[in-house]
Formats: sequence, C-alpha cells, structure tokens
Amino acid sequence: MKLTRLVPAVADRTVAGAAEVNTAEIDTAEIDTAAPAARERLRDLYAPPRRRWLRLNLIAGVDGGARGPDGTSTSLSNGADRALLGAIRSLADVVLIGAETLRAEGYLVPRAARLAVVTASGRLVPAGAAEGAEPPGVLVLGPAAAEARARATLSDAVVEYAALPGTGRVDAADVVRELRRRGADSIVCEGGPELAAQLLDAGLVDELCLSTSPRSTGGELPVLGGARPRELRLAGLLADESGGFYARWLTEAR
Repeated sequence: MKLTRLVPAVADRTVAGAAEVNTAEIDTAEIDTAAPAARERLRDLYAPPRRRWLRLNLIAGVDGGARGPDGTSTSLSNGADRALLGAIRSLADVVLIGAETLRAEGYLVPRAARLAVVTASGRLVPAGAAEGAEPPGVLVLGPAAAEARARATLSDAVVEYAALPGTGRVDAADVVRELRRRGADSIVCEGGPELAAQLLDAGLVDELCLSTSPRSTGGELPVLGGARPRELRLAGLLADESGGFYARWLTEAR
C-alpha cells in the first residue's frame, strides 16, 4: 500500500506547526509501505522533536468511532496503518494502554517497546507474545490493592507491578510520572478512549496521531472519549489509495 504525503508538501515547512516536528526531507511525496526502506522513512518522518514526548496513536472511522464492525479497532486498520503503527512504536520506550483495551482487543507485546497497562481493578487478560518469542514482559500500573489480581490474570507473562497512589481510579499524571521515573521518556498511548481523554485533559499529550478509516462506525465509542474541547495544530497528513488519512496534530501541551 502507498502513502502520499499531503501536509506538509515535500520540502514545504511553511505549514503552521510543521517546523516543530520532524518533517524529514524525502525525495518523493509517496511512500510504498511494502518497500524495504519504508520503515526507516516513516521513522524519519515521525521522529519526535525532543526526547521527552508523549503521543496518542489512535484510529477511528470518519464519524469518530473507535470500534469497527468486529467490535475492535482491528477492522478499521489496514496495511498502511499497521506500517505507521510499527514505525511509531519503534520510536517509543513504552506502549501504554488501558486495561479495557487489553480486555477488548487482546495484545501482542510490541517487539520494539515495552508494554505498560493501566488498571484500577487488576482485571486483565493475558497479553500474547509473537511466535517463537520469550514470555512477554508487561509493566502494570495501578493501586496496590489490584496487584494480586493483575498477577493472577497475567500468569503467563513476566509482570512488573508499579503501585500508584490511591485506591480507586488511577490518575493519569501518576502514570506518566512513574513511567518517566523508570526511564520511559518517549511514550505512545494506544488507547482506549477513556485513557486518551484523561491524558489530554491533564495536559500531558504532546501529539495526537490519528488514523481515519474510510468507513463509518455508528460513532458508538468516540475515539477521544469525553475529552474536553481543545485547539490542535495540523503538523502532518498522509493519505493512502483506499481513502484512509493519517494526521499528526500538536496539542497546546506542546
């Protein structure tokens, strides 16, 4: 599948916000995601402008719904989206998800970054490993009271548990603070909508990478949950031949 670079145009850094992220100079506006060099070209294009950077990387239908016809985001994705997902993950120290995302979608532990899961209850499901890989290592962040249940449900994984303050709902700022304390400067959060909204509302997000699938979903599960309205600045936009769009938005936290 091919991606066409729309914003900024090749060698055009006049778009508001574009100069503040890496819009690598490439010799063509088109990227063939099946080409051997595609991963590195996408990595160059998506390289964060500074080491400490927090991204949301999400996908939705044109009506903003995060759940496709199979009940997950998988049916909204395609080869181009997965190529971008891999490139963005490879630039991160940790891939952060909420427990609901793990339960709803299942997860293979990323090859290039550590998987971290946020839970208030410890009610999780096992995270898988790629074929032939070692048992996955998962960092779980939640209240101390949820640790035993989390370890029991992730019995096939190597679990490291980070106990956070409080006994109920986990505070997004505590999650990011703990990840940074552990050396995770570059963080990518892949949902779900509730966690994305908490991070946005806490002013912790630098960039929103939003893939838009060329289909409607009914809008049942808004991709940004109940996040408060805010101004965003478009820093980059790619399109594939099927009608999918891949935008990079800078937030006011930037």
